[in-house]
Amino acid sequence: MSNKKVLITTVYSEISHLDYLFILYIKQLRERNNWTQQDLSKKMGVSKSFVGNVESFIQRHKYSIRHLGLLAKAFRYKSVANLFDFPAPDYDMIKLTLKVTRVIQDSGKVRNKSVEVVKVEPIE
Repeated sequence: MSNKKVLITTVYSEISHLDYLFILYIKQLRERNNWTQQDLSKKMGVSKSFVGNVESFIQRHKYSIRHLGLLAKAFRYKSVANLFDFPAPDYDMIKLTLKVTRVIQDSGKVRNKSVEVVKVEPIE
């Protein structure tokens, strides 16, 4: 029988409000198409873990200007402008409070890591 430890920690992350809204919008588009994070990564031609890292908010990965063309192509848009169909940000920078849950196996391997955004605050 396996012993597992569940670790729940709180992590804080600063991110531009625009990046945050963009990541959420792309995630919404991905889910609307019933694509996994790996599906979108493959369609973009990036590493299979890239989209998951971006959506986790605990990694430093973000979408860049280079990724706009790859995302537009993945979603079959003729213009990258279609990727910005969400409200303008209210703030420049925000602070995210993240609840990070990790399950650690006997072997020491981390499994079933989940990250939940529990609070979003503007940085004045």
